[in-house]
Amino acid sequence: MFTTTCLWVAAVSLYGLFWLWYVGIKGKLSPVEVEQYMQGFEALKLSESKLSNLRHFLENDDGREWFMINLLQLKSPKSESAALLQNYSKIFMAGMFKRAGHPFFMARAKAKNMENLHCDQADNWTMGAIVRYRSRRDCAEVFLQTFGSEHHADKLAALEKTLAFPATTTLLLGSPRVLVALGLALISASIQILFL
Repeated sequence: MFTTTCLWVAAVSLYGLFWLWYVGIKGKLSPVEVEQYMQGFEALKLSESKLSNLRHFLENDDGREWFMINLLQLKSPKSESAALLQNYSKIFMAGMFKRAGHPFFMARAKAKNMENLHCDQADNWTMGAIVRYRSRRDCAEVFLQTFGSEHHADKLAALEKTLAFPATTTLLLGSPRVLVALGLALISASIQILFL
């Protein structure tokens, strides 16, 4: 017979499986891994400045999730550029989702910059987005599959300009780690009240 104990063991087990996928257990990148990934990036003939920035990012891995902050301006006609960007996003995000990466925030711009200090050319944005990455290891693997690919060419063809930088959080409200735990607890409690 399905008991209250079985119910909560199942709920905790489900959350454990979610945690393994969403957080992972591999930890920080090792120096050997960094060199392997950098060899892959060097083979793509990226610029020296980009290679230097990637190396710094990978060597300073803290093992935590992180977020890419993106600002994008689409080329005109925007409908065609939006279609190209959507094609890129479908392929890119499919690779990301396997690694527990996902869009965290997406928004359309409604006016020019409200504040602008020494960045006069960084204006007229079409949209902004924040994408969650499980780890820098996942980032390296996805980027190696992306840079120079046909779908990445679609992104570049769609954009007039873009700005993207990685960041780790100092405050994060509404993390899926919390929301999934609360959701499973609510479902389990409801089942217990209604059926057990």
